[in-house]
Formats: sequence, structure tokens, C-alpha cells
Amino acid sequence: MPTSSLQRLFTKRAFAIIYLLTLSPAFTQPAPTKLARHLNTLAPMIDGKLAYETVAVLQKYWRRAGNQDFNLCMDYLASKLRAGGYAEGDARFRLIVKDTLLKKEKAWQPFEAELRLIAPCDTLLHSLARAKMALCINSHSTPPRGVAGEIVFVDTLASIALSSLHGKIAYTHAPPQRYFESAVVQGGALGLLSSYLPAYNRAAEHPASISMSAIPHRDTPAAFGFKLSYGSQVLLDALLQKGPVRAQVKVLAQFQPKLVREVVAEIVGKEKAHEKVMLLAHVDEPGANDNASGAGALVEMALALREAIAMNKLAQPARTLRMMWLEEITAVLRWQKSAPGEFAQVKAAFALDMVGEDVSKTGGSFLIEKNPDPSALWTRPPDAHTEWGKGNVSLEQLRGNYLNDLLLAACELRSRQTPWVVKMNPYEGGSDHVPFVNAGIPAVLAWHFTDVYYHTSGDELDKVSPQEMANVGVSLAAAALLLADCNETEAREILSVLEKRAAWRMENELQNSRNALQQSQAKSEALVEEEKILRAWEKWYNEAFASVTALPVREPSKTLSVAVKNAQEKLGKQTNKDLQELRKGIPAE
Repeated sequence: MPTSSLQRLFTKRAFAIIYLLTLSPAFTQPAPTKLARHLNTLAPMIDGKLAYETVAVLQKYWRRAGNQDFNLCMDYLASKLRAGGYAEGDARFRLIVKDTLLKKEKAWQPFEAELRLIAPCDTLLHSLARAKMALCINSHSTPPRGVAGEIVFVDTLASIALSSLHGKIAYTHAPPQRYFESAVVQGGALGLLSSYLPAYNRAAEHPASISMSAIPHRDTPAAFGFKLSYGSQVLLDALLQKGPVRAQVKVLAQFQPKLVREVVAEIVGKEKAHEKVMLLAHVDEPGANDNASGAGALVEMALALREAIAMNKLAQPARTLRMMWLEEITAVLRWQKSAPGEFAQVKAAFALDMVGEDVSKTGGSFLIEKNPDPSALWTRPPDAHTEWGKGNVSLEQLRGNYLNDLLLAACELRSRQTPWVVKMNPYEGGSDHVPFVNAGIPAVLAWHFTDVYYHTSGDELDKVSPQEMANVGVSLAAAALLLADCNETEAREILSVLEKRAAWRMENELQNSRNALQQSQAKSEALVEEEKILRAWEKWYNEAFASVTALPVREPSKTLSVAVKNAQEKLGKQTNKDLQELRKGIPAE
């Protein structure tokens, strides 16, 4: 996920614990029959080993969209799909490899880099070979022998004459973007060192971690940026207190034409091939979990689904199941712009991002980030945002649909087969589900957060769990295949899941409202807000109930519409009853 939105940092661990306690009882119920059959068929075919092997290859490369490493990884993914039976032009199992040249953009490709102290001691601090994150994105090459200069701490820049930085190396504890313009562009510094590490990376506990950062892309000056670990910050600060410190920097990097490769694997629908259910993973992050794990898990899912269908263990779906490996968010937006009619035929989308974490090591947990529902606006127990923070959602944008609770049912079913902790978080954004959400298409994100190694040099293969990728892969593949081949009976079963989940949610929100009114000094005003919240949930679930009528491949009978209407009426009566209870004892104004 991109770092630009990581601004609101807060934790609600108690809510997460409550969530686990309240989640399971609500869903100890039969899942849709075909969902269970898909999951049971795919479970022995997806064990995470192929995903792990794929992560082991991809994580060796500095994957930046359109650069050499990115496209080599795309070629590797395509080769695995071809070996597994997908082929260009195949009528059932189609492979598509597409290149897009973005003429106005450049792709940054690093090759070598090192930062060495040369006075008062000779010490190699960091190198690209040891830590990919050490070199800032958009750094230029130095002359072959490197450049050398005195290190100047610039966090007190107001007391420093900019002209005094010329030919020197600026150093800050802040993000590198903060001082790049003043120190490098205006002051003439050779480049910038930054020891910044976000709070959730816990620098003192992980002194060797180096966080990924970028400097602004400029043709001139041809400057560099280097990131330091907390351990190196401590050393450098101590040396600077004693006297001048000099460093030598060598960088070999290149700005290449941005030729972005995409890989698509399709299981072509036999009745409504133009309608698509999406599974997608971006490839343009350099870490093992972010997002080699998403790409690797999706490869294993694609091959397992193809094998199961080719061997008649599972039926070929009526709708097309499309799996995409691509540039994060931007590629989806390009597709939407270039083929709006095709994009509009997407029925649902599942984004895989950081799905492979070994939670015993990373501190993260598996999460389903929900399609926006009222918890994105009113975040109350048991819901809790991650340290990523709230997404930009308004009440008018909320449109209820079936997808949150369907995927939860699939994951909960998987957790009964093997130990697996499944949580949910309100919509926050920041990954490949966002363009679909903004277009009104049901979309969810499967991910892990908060991770102390997120976007750091510690995001390596030893933090990846094959079992975690298997759990995610089995659950998402089973749910996606159900949506690609759904009939009226299954739509009715999904409606049943939604009804039970709605009952749980309304009971939970009623208790939240009771607590809020009890604590409020201005109860009449508080009641207005609580009524608004409960009505928002009622509306959202009424829309979710109605959304199941679009699931059957063939036109459903009136029976389904009647069932939806009955569910809506039942929910309305219960909501009215709940609101009457809340109003008791509160004087009307």
C-alpha cells in the first residue's frame, strides 16, 4: 500500500478483542452450500507452497511499476501461468500479457548503492545489496567513484545559511521530502540522508529497520536520498556531537521509459463471459509481504482453479473469473478510462494485498477491509480502524451490498477447518479495491495490518507464512467462484447470511446507542444522532438484501424478490422497535 495516506496513527486493541469474541457466535451457521463445496474442493489443492516459492523469487527484485525488475517479475508470473495451463488465445483458460508505454513518465530502476562514513571512521553504513529500502526512490546516479561531503544536520535549518550546504550532504530525522527542496534544490546539497521511521515500525525495538521513502523526481539537480536505520541514526548523532563527519555515496540507478506490463489470467464464462468477477494483486512494491505475497497467492489460486475445473472437480463458471497482476490502483484506473463499458460489467472485486504475513512475527492480523458501510463513519465497538486511518467516505456514498458478509462467511468457514484468526476493519482505502468502490462496484480488500515491518527492509521472506496465504487463497477463490456461477438458490442462501448478520449488527448497534445515551448529558440531542446511526445501518442492510437479486446468472423468479422484501420488512419492524426503546424516558422536544 502507498504511504501517502498514513497520517492518522491510533490503536484500539480492546475493540479488536471484543470483535473476536462477538464475531464467531454470529456466524456459527451453515454457509451457502456451493461455497462450502468450493472451499472443500480447493482446500487440498492450495497449500501455500507455490505461493511461497513465488514470493521467494519476486522479493529479490526492486519492483517499481514499469522498471526492469517489475517487468521481469511479470514475465516470471506469466511463465508460471503458462506452465499451469493458461495460454494466449485459449477459449477456456486465457492468458493475456499486455504492455502499456506511458510516454510522459519514467520508471526508476536502482542497480547499486552504498553509503560509507569516511571520517572520523571508515564504516559502511548501508547498501542496496543489504537493504533495498536504503536508497530513496528517484535517486540519481553519482559519478562512478561516488561523491563525498561533510554531513550537516538540517533539522534546525532556520539557523543555517542555505548557501553553506553547497557540496555537502544534508541529514534529517524527518521524512526526506520535508527538506529536499530547501536543502538540495535551493541549498545545493549533494543529497539527503533521512532516519525517519513511522511510529508503527517501532524503531527502538527494530534498530536495523530502514523504511522505504522517495525524494521528489527531478531531472536536475541529479541528487540522491539515503534512508538510515535507527541504529545508524544513533551512531551518526553521536559522531556529529563530537565533530565533523564525512561520508561517501555511490549510486548506480537509471530512469527508463515507463513500459508497464500487466498479466491477466481468465477462466472464461460459459454463459455470460462479458460479466466478470475480479481477483487482483499489484506487483509494484519491493517487499515480500507487500506485495509479493498477494501476487504469489493469486498465482497458486489461478492454477488450482484451472486444475479443478479442467478435471471436472468444479464446474466452469457462467461468468468470467478474471485474475490480474498489475500496477497498484493506477492500472485499474487506466482500464476504467480506456474501456468503461467492460469495466462496468465487473460484478465484484477482491484485492489481495499483504496476504501472507506470519502474524507471530509481524504483529499484524488478517483483515477483511469492508466495502464502505456505516462503520466507516461511526466507528464503534467492535469495529476499529487500523493505524492506516479513516477513509474518505460520506453518508451519501454508502451503498449496501452482499460482499462483506459473504467473504466473512467464507473465511469463517475456513477458520473452522484450520486455526486462523479472521478480523474485519472499516473501509480505509489505499489499495486496488478503491477504484471499484468509487465506481459503486462491490469490492473488498484482503490484507494484514498493522505490521511493524511494513515498507521496511525487514519485509523479507522469513516473515511470510505459506499457511496464511493458503487460508486467504482458499477463502477468496471459493467466494469468487460462487459469484461467478451463482443461481437463485445460492442467492437465497446468501440472503440468509445477510439476514443473520444484520440481526447481529442491529443488536450490537442498539447496545452502542444505549451506552452513548447513558453517558450523554444532553440526551435529546444524543438521541437524534443515535437514530441517525441506526437508520443508516437499516438502510445499508436493506440495500444489501436487494443486491442479491443481481447475483443469479439467469433472471430470478419472484420468489427471490419476495424473500428480499420480507427481510426488509422484518428489519424495519425491528429497527422501529429498537428506536422506541431508546426513546423511552427521554423527553421529546
